[in-house]
Amino acid sequence: MSDTETTMDEDTACTEALTIFEREIGASGVTTRRMLVGNQPFLKFVVGRDAPIYTWALRETQKALSPNNPYRGALGLHTKPTERFPDSREATSLLTLLTRSTRAVAQDSSERGFSVPYVPFQNREDYQLAQPATHVVVGRRGVGKSTLIRRAVEILRASSAIIAVIDVQAYSALSGNDLSREILQDVLGAFVDDIPRAAAIAKKSISTKELEETAIELAKEDSSPEAAVPRIKRNLQAITKLTENNAFVFLDEFHLLDRDEQPKVLHLLHGALKGANGWLKVAGLRSLLNYYSAQTRQGLQVPGDAQIISLDLTLENPEAAESHLCAILEGFLKAVGYSSAASLPDAAFRRLAWANAGVPRDFLQMFARATEHARRNKHALVTLSDVNVAIGEFGQQKMDELSQDARNSAGELRDMLSALEAYCLDEKQTNAFLLASEDSTERNLVHVLSDLRLVHLINQSITPDRAGERYEAYILDYSLFTGFRRRQNIREMVPKEGQFKASELRNLPKVTQGFLAARTAK
Repeated sequence: MSDTETTMDEDTACTEALTIFEREIGASGVTTRRMLVGNQPFLKFVVGRDAPIYTWALRETQKALSPNNPYRGALGLHTKPTERFPDSREATSLLTLLTRSTRAVAQDSSERGFSVPYVPFQNREDYQLAQPATHVVVGRRGVGKSTLIRRAVEILRASSAIIAVIDVQAYSALSGNDLSREILQDVLGAFVDDIPRAAAIAKKSISTKELEETAIELAKEDSSPEAAVPRIKRNLQAITKLTENNAFVFLDEFHLLDRDEQPKVLHLLHGALKGANGWLKVAGLRSLLNYYSAQTRQGLQVPGDAQIISLDLTLENPEAAESHLCAILEGFLKAVGYSSAASLPDAAFRRLAWANAGVPRDFLQMFARATEHARRNKHALVTLSDVNVAIGEFGQQKMDELSQDARNSAGELRDMLSALEAYCLDEKQTNAFLLASEDSTERNLVHVLSDLRLVHLINQSITPDRAGERYEAYILDYSLFTGFRRRQNIREMVPKEGQFKASELRNLPKVTQGFLAARTAK
């Protein structure tokens, strides 16, 4: 500190430090203790236990303090344990972490703040997605498609590859040339923004002038999307030759585009990238993606043009799904100094894992909601009853997402779901059913409902009667009969030992072709 600077008074200094610390941990109401060590004033933040998030917040607070703050270099923690986990400062910080970490934003590459250590995907799909190849990433809502994209981009940013990440939701109301033009413009803009980073790594001077001019022409409608494609391809060829690397375009939530528009957009982008060391990465719900049109021969053919990466860890393998969710939850709890054993009983965890059918985002969001219920109910831990209430409340969110993801068929999907509820829950008093494997309206609708996490696959191939007659086995989502929508005497299908045995599934109620028409006609 220079001779001309005046030392900040202690109250102001404490307020500044506390404001920064609370911002970094995502919790308010932290108290402090001031003390002298020799002639040096120290400020200690009172927390429940030592935790990585506090160590990180102390460092960030120290860096952000004003030069004349007397507590620079004199910050610390004072631990005062809280009896009930849900009431703890750590639980509040955890809720903030969970809210920030479960946002489905593939483009968010600059978010500041404490981050929970990354839990690897089961089959290293992040490294697979970062390879120079075109991929279609499929999976139910919340399984981690956006997280996978962010992770692959993180890997690629260490190289001289140029990267464009596009969240397609913003274009979902567009069609035709308007849609193609807007997406091409934004892809070019993302490339222009990323090229300086890639050029610095490649130690080359790379001009973005031609890409910028093409984007301007598209914006002014001086060039059609189709006419812009060859020019973009030539520009990318020159750039990737200089970087000695590749160009990648990531398209998240691609299923939100109108089904007929999807192959057209992919056809244009594939044309701009193919032969220019460029690769497409398309992510969306399997049942709502339309990445190739046989009629127009536009889009991406699998496996010729693209490879499929599936992220679905379903209830066909409950133990693997549970193990993956446990690792993710432990990472979050460890960040705030807790473990699953110290925050929720084993029965509550198992119900939470099973009810979320291996979907990480649902699992974490529902755990957060259950923690809030435990706090209101003054529970020492997150109990099974807290989990059940949270599961029941989560159903409305899933129905809202149905309207967003499948707006063109939302009415038919709701009809199918209502028919399944009445048939299974009210008449048969079970939460499970068999679906005939033959192609039908019912099977198409159930597959969409599965992607939207309103039904969950538990077995892909069951032969209940005659040989050659195949069925798929599903359970209804727990939000349909738990919590506020609780139904009495429902026989829940839960495997006794690891996976279901075929004998447990053969007598489930059957859904065959014509089921929906027959039910709605009643």
